[in-house]
Amino acid sequence: MKLFLQSYKALSISLFMIWMVAMVFSAEFILSQVMILFVAMALFEYRPGFPWLRWRRELRDNTRTWWWYRPFLFVAIPFLLVLVSAAWSSDIPYTLERLRIKAPFLVLPWALVGIPRISRKEFHFILYFLLALMTIACLYVGLNYLVHFQEINDMIGRGKPIPTPSNHIRFSLVLCFAILSGFFLIAERFFIRYRWERWLILGLTMFLLGFIHLLSVRSGLLVLYLAVLVWLLRYVFLTRRWAVAVALGVSFVFLPIVAYQLFPSFRTKLEYVRWDLVQHQHGTGANYSDSDRLTSLKVGWEIGKRNPIFGVGAGDLKREVNLEYARSFPDAPTIKMPHNQYVTLFAGTGLVGVGVFTLGFFYPLFYRRHYKDPLFLALHVVVFASFLMENTLENNFGISFFLLFLLLGLNRLRPDPTRIPPPPG
Repeated sequence: MKLFLQSYKALSISLFMIWMVAMVFSAEFILSQVMILFVAMALFEYRPGFPWLRWRRELRDNTRTWWWYRPFLFVAIPFLLVLVSAAWSSDIPYTLERLRIKAPFLVLPWALVGIPRISRKEFHFILYFLLALMTIACLYVGLNYLVHFQEINDMIGRGKPIPTPSNHIRFSLVLCFAILSGFFLIAERFFIRYRWERWLILGLTMFLLGFIHLLSVRSGLLVLYLAVLVWLLRYVFLTRRWAVAVALGVSFVFLPIVAYQLFPSFRTKLEYVRWDLVQHQHGTGANYSDSDRLTSLKVGWEIGKRNPIFGVGAGDLKREVNLEYARSFPDAPTIKMPHNQYVTLFAGTGLVGVGVFTLGFFYPLFYRRHYKDPLFLALHVVVFASFLMENTLENNFGISFFLLFLLLGLNRLRPDPTRIPPPPG
């Protein structure tokens, strides 16, 4: 049994790393297969003899554990909100699509509950892999930028992003978390075999820190600086070392100034943002990215105000957005869903949905004071901050990113070294 659990955990860690690669390089087919494999592993196990694939002996206990361990139930809330709001949604095909996209919130915690707790060293190794993976991805993006330097700078000047292997906003969120993971590994003094690996980890982290400024995706930069600010406040609260915190804070304040001088992409992006906002203020920015985002927020807010308690139903939101654009912004070049997770929730499920969602999002963080873990805290800061600029959990990438590191964190922070014991009886 012990050998089986060790093999099961080793396979699970391998699948987590494949999950990271598929997510970063937008291989959605592989990503879906990884999730299916996790479910299959939760249902079946190999046993000698025929049939060699049989129901897992721990299936019943794991299901009881999933039901008993409250953070896993609260993780399911985004799926349950769509399911409940289906009662007043009339667009059945879109409702089913929303349920399919949100299904991992319900299924994956159940599928992963049987994985023995990942050790501290194993968790650090996963973060090390993330750091190396994002370095490779950023080298690819950087080389492509250098080869097409003038062309891409011209694109940035028109509001277009530097090309990335996946959506540039979600890519920047993973990059931000990789940087924070690098700082975490440095603080933990981690290395696999050789002490000089600490310098390698420091070098990779500094490279990614510079690259996120070169990439110049505002969402990634804003959540990075907010997460660092929260970490500094936490550090001051725990140690009372104000001088160290101020010194680190000042160094981060100077980073954008240095980036403005060093990276043409960063400088061009800031100039474009300033110009775009001026155009929006004069009512002439309808064809530009920031104006599109602001318009989408207005559309979502108007829909929510007409249905403030329960919303229009998550399944009818797309139709209502189309109608509101036709009514209020008929000349808009593109129709976008609200670029804010909370505005999306307000329009789709009302104030009730916003409140229930917020409870579900923060409950795992405060359960047994999990906020004391700096990286688990950073994950929630990064994702919550992204909600203010994106509807992060309305697409496969955002859901994959959040659930991957949320479930890894919950696994690591579980109270029992192997699994959560099922309730008596």
